[in-house]
Amino acid sequence: MFFTKYPHPANFAFAQKLPANSGSVSIGEISLGLSIDHHGENISRLTLSGPWPENLSLTDIIAPEKTSCGPAQLDSSNLELRLSNGNTLLDLVPQQGLGINGRRWIMQFRVPDGARYYGMGEKNFGEIELSGYRTVFWNTDVWSDFHWGQWGGNPTDPSYFSTPYILVKCADKGYVGILVHNPSPVFMETPGKDDSRVFVEWQRTSEHLTIGAYDGQPDLWIITGHTAAEVTQRVNQLVGVTPTPPLWSLGFHQSRWGYGGEKDLFDLDDNFNNEKIPCSGLWLDLDYMDGFRIFQTSNEMFPNGVQPVADKLAKSGRRIVPIIDPGVKFEPGYRVYDDGNKQDVFCKNPVGNEFIGLVWPGETVFPDFTKRSVWDWWRGYTKEFRESGFGACWVDMNDPSTGPVDPNDMLFDDGKTSHAEHRNQYALGMQIATHKGFLDAKPNERPFILSRSGFIGSSQYSAIWTGDNCSNDFYLKLSITTSIGMAFSGHVFNGPDVGGFGGDSSPELMTRWQQACFLFPFCRNHSTAGTRNQEPFAYEGAAKNNIAHYIRLRYKFLPYLYSLFAQHEETGAPILRPLFYEFESGGLDEVCDQFLVGSGILQAPIIEARGKERDVVLPGNEPWWHSSTGDWREPGTMSLQVPMKNTPLFFRAGAIVPMQKHLPSTTEIDLLNPRILITAPKGWKGETQFEFVADDGISFDYRDGKRSKLLITAKGDGKALHITADHTATGFGEVTPEFTVVEHVPVTVNGQAATLQPSVIRLTGRADTVFNVTL
Repeated sequence: MFFTKYPHPANFAFAQKLPANSGSVSIGEISLGLSIDHHGENISRLTLSGPWPENLSLTDIIAPEKTSCGPAQLDSSNLELRLSNGNTLLDLVPQQGLGINGRRWIMQFRVPDGARYYGMGEKNFGEIELSGYRTVFWNTDVWSDFHWGQWGGNPTDPSYFSTPYILVKCADKGYVGILVHNPSPVFMETPGKDDSRVFVEWQRTSEHLTIGAYDGQPDLWIITGHTAAEVTQRVNQLVGVTPTPPLWSLGFHQSRWGYGGEKDLFDLDDNFNNEKIPCSGLWLDLDYMDGFRIFQTSNEMFPNGVQPVADKLAKSGRRIVPIIDPGVKFEPGYRVYDDGNKQDVFCKNPVGNEFIGLVWPGETVFPDFTKRSVWDWWRGYTKEFRESGFGACWVDMNDPSTGPVDPNDMLFDDGKTSHAEHRNQYALGMQIATHKGFLDAKPNERPFILSRSGFIGSSQYSAIWTGDNCSNDFYLKLSITTSIGMAFSGHVFNGPDVGGFGGDSSPELMTRWQQACFLFPFCRNHSTAGTRNQEPFAYEGAAKNNIAHYIRLRYKFLPYLYSLFAQHEETGAPILRPLFYEFESGGLDEVCDQFLVGSGILQAPIIEARGKERDVVLPGNEPWWHSSTGDWREPGTMSLQVPMKNTPLFFRAGAIVPMQKHLPSTTEIDLLNPRILITAPKGWKGETQFEFVADDGISFDYRDGKRSKLLITAKGDGKALHITADHTATGFGEVTPEFTVVEHVPVTVNGQAATLQPSVIRLTGRADTVFNVTL
């Protein structure tokens, strides 16, 4: 499949008229069924029936109940996408809006002047605003499918993970989100704004928003709203929110291709303990396996078995997280192959035999994860795997990667379905089956699975890392834009390989990368064999101290991150957010190197290894507390000097941020006794709220009421700060918070006057004087 060629509207036949209501539409002599269903005033579903099989997606959209009206309306024989107030945001181009070319289909939407575009999932464009792009959604093995001269430091498209979704800001009218629920390769084209990418006129993108697919049933979910936040929360709920993950999975993780087994794990455990650096997961790449045979652990690497090693690491609060690839070594006599062959679980090739690829084991066969029966076969092995002592897993190479072998010969559903019709959701099937196996092993423990590839619905089963990257400034910057694109497109639990997977991460680069990502939803240091070691203790002096500090600081903020995940499960709100998610000022969508963590924290990291200064945009109308200096900065743009030990971290006026009381040196996390930092300037007039949650961090008991919730309100009347803390649930016990404020002002807590005691806190710069609140 070409990655840089796209269907052109001139090669399609278009409907000249649309029906006044749902029914049928004619394109030449072809008649297509057209159906529009509504799910609340802000959600519509548009489907076409014709030469395509019914939607082949492995997961369903989680939609509200049907209603009588929604944003997609057929009006005057045209399709209009409207806000609930009736204003039209987008509409199909008359007589060229809906077209087909065989099994390919296309839709062209007229957009208002000044429209802006976001989302598209995991795209490596290095921008948040995506005007002027052509793109296809096709899961790739980037390092195999592109030359290193490109992926080493330039954008590659498509990437590992496909989410055919786009969010359109329709000037000042509102927002439209369009999700194409179709696992076949989808393509999109956005009107352009950047002439620097146009070196000949025909390279300029269309004046219309174009959405289509090479195959597969047209199944579009359309969401409208007044703000980006409204639409983003709804689309996250439609594809399936991420269940609150196990608390340990939000800690710091250490990985490297080269860690093999017991000896490496014990050495890592000792080093982290000796350096007093918390680390919750130790990860194993390919070397722990017996000859790259999945589900077969090397006796040399684990001479005493896995469970004794896991038991020892558990004393430090660490789990073993090994890799599992989908490829099964093609080797009669190997039990997994023999069993799979007997049960006929492997993908077929066009001549009816098992499809053979060439990856780590050599000749390799692949389970057909589009079949429910194969899920059951796979879950048996993952259940056994989990019970052996491994605490989680990461599923890799599930793009699927077939090495130098053409994957188009890899057919699904007993050879009846083409590769393209299921490729994008192959990883999703693997995630579902692995998730089921882990639940079979531990029914009341939240599974943790990390995956490289995925599709719509992966959010319910797996975290995602953003694929193989390199140790350079390009990928450091890309960490931010890629993660935000995914968070806006239905997958909030993600993060990059911190420090870079390929190449040598210098002390400066590793420091800046750890600073940039220390509050990302997922935080893993990972590197490939043959590069310099990049564990925190592999560096010396100031670099080691700085890297270790920001790992400890992540653990200090874990109560805040954990509550954000709980809020996401309830509302769909992302954890990482671009500035314009919370603030509507013009131009904020061009800011690609800053982000919000929840609504209260703004980070503006240095994204060059040797960078020492940067401009920072502080949005809104209220001042921000600068944690590096302990003072307040007015909104606007400013230049900052940023020494290596600092990263610019700002707290919103009225921010409520739960933390651990001390800077942790172990993995222990106390959720019942948090310290709540409230950043309110003197004279502040405003009111903010934050719901803090506490539970056991590992079981599903929170779904049965065993979770405590504390609703914290901060209200400033210009003279004093009034804090209230009300338990709305005590299923896990009573939360006993202690409060800290950053200004010496009169404070009341639940109506009672408090006293302030000076204290010292060091977050991202110097040690600052703050004030602990006592009654």
